[in-house]
Amino acid sequence: WGMKYFWDTLLDADLESDALGWQYISGSLPDGRELDRIDNPQFEGYKFDPYGEYVRRWLPELARLPTEWIHHPWDA
Repeated sequence: WGMKYFWDTLLDADLESDALGWQYISGSLPDGRELDRIDNPQFEGYKFDPYGEYVRRWLPELARLPTEWIHHPWDA
């Protein structure tokens, strides 16, 4: 239902791009690389949000957490 939702709501919906995007994300493309697309939120956080600005904005429960713990609050 995800592709249909995007098709109905996106202004720039493109059938081919959307279909391939959903196949890529689901790992159902015939390139044999399903499992290497699993993301690690903690690693991605360190890489793209090293100071935790995004996390603090969208997760107010973590806003006052020190930066060293922001991407692994369960260890704080």
